[in-house]
Amino acid sequence: MKVAVFIDNSNTFKNIKRIREADPDWVCLYDPLKLAQKLAGNRELVSVGFYCVQPPAYLLKEDEEHIKKYKITMKDYAAIEKLPLMEVKYGDLRGIRGEMKEKNVDTQLSIDLVTGAAFNKFDVAILISSDGDCVSAVENVKKFGKKVELVFFRGSISMNLKKSCDVPRRARRSYFQPLSFKKD
Repeated sequence: MKVAVFIDNSNTFKNIKRIREADPDWVCLYDPLKLAQKLAGNRELVSVGFYCVQPPAYLLKEDEEHIKKYKITMKDYAAIEKLPLMEVKYGDLRGIRGEMKEKNVDTQLSIDLVTGAAFNKFDVAILISSDGDCVSAVENVKKFGKKVELVFFRGSISMNLKKSCDVPRRARRSYFQPLSFKKD
């Protein structure tokens, strides 16, 4: 059985950051390949889509902490791009400083879900997100006879998304391992 994993990293990162306030053992800078392998189990993992946005360049003109965060994020994304089976897709940040909104992340993820099903690239899609914007894509994937598993975060889930998936399961701390190239 072929499995493709679709990670809404922006959504995932925000949820982990929120959870870490109560449980600091959660890993923010996680390895998406290890996550996908854990979720695929003994099934054949054929691809991992990682959907994110690059940090805004204006952070490089801020204080030392903001510059450090920018550089860490860019270094991590560059390393993630080199992982096997990984396809990193970047959305855009739009708006004014301090009020920027992500654009084109959910759209890219949804299109890849549906086209992957249409071209028979997978039997099972595993979606890691809590975002209801993917409901239509999930429903269309199922029209192609594919199964959709959902990994969602407690306290932050679209009930319509949860209902539309075949196998919903709550994200667990054990799913998220640090990036192997990280020292800390």
